[in-house]
Amino acid sequence: MVDEPAGSVSDWISEIDDAINQAFFDLNARHPFYWNLGTRPGTILTVAQITNLTLTIAATGSAVAGTLSAAPAGSVSILNRKIRPSGVNWIARVTAHTGGGTAITLDAVPATIAAGTACTIFQDEVALASDFGYFNDGLWSQDGNFIEVWDLERLLGAYPDAPSAGWPPAAAAISADQRIRFSTYPTTIQRLEYYYVIREASLTAGGSTTLTTPEHLRWVIAYGALYYAYLFKSDKRAGLFQKEFERGIETAISFDRRVRTGMGRVGQSVTYGAYG
Repeated sequence: MVDEPAGSVSDWISEIDDAINQAFFDLNARHPFYWNLGTRPGTILTVAQITNLTLTIAATGSAVAGTLSAAPAGSVSILNRKIRPSGVNWIARVTAHTGGGTAITLDAVPATIAAGTACTIFQDEVALASDFGYFNDGLWSQDGNFIEVWDLERLLGAYPDAPSAGWPPAAAAISADQRIRFSTYPTTIQRLEYYYVIREASLTAGGSTTLTTPEHLRWVIAYGALYYAYLFKSDKRAGLFQKEFERGIETAISFDRRVRTGMGRVGQSVTYGAYG
């Protein structure tokens, strides 16, 4: 494709690897293609709130020690859950706890809490699938309610701390990488499902070697790789292949929509996406 001095062949091969991956990731980032959906829906099993324990906090500040009146039932760890003492308007996150123990560490505490103060321990943030990339639409509760996904700023503006109980939540938002926060938290164990687009691994250098892209659309990645390869070399031919790559992406998106909705009159009239 481009004449290279013999001594720089290995460098050029490395650049080609980078170009292929760049095109692959670029294509997948443009649209939630059906072939990149998780093999099965992601699932979340929430935890029930704990309200039968009391809390003592003798100091204020960061990384503060607290003591529960008893170990949570079942010797479970409450690490990463939140705790709200009765009679205050703040919550603290549990940053350390060992199942079966009563000692906890809280992230930041603005006031001491007298011995024997009632508290609520709950969880409004949970982990998503380990290969989660982004949501295809939203989440579905076990009783069929659809839960919208908002951006975090909107969620916190509408449902600020301290969180309140309520299920199903009106919305959820990504709160950290592969982690989600609900607008309200459950008081009992609840099951959720969500369809999602996976986070693709690299095609080379120890990554995945299996393309999920349909064979008849893999030419799109090839054109994208040529575009990025020429771009890396500051070659003016990059512009030509960029046009072909963009055309290919449009073709792939069109095919994805035909597969999802079919060719019938009703299917073709559906607005794509959960919030159309």
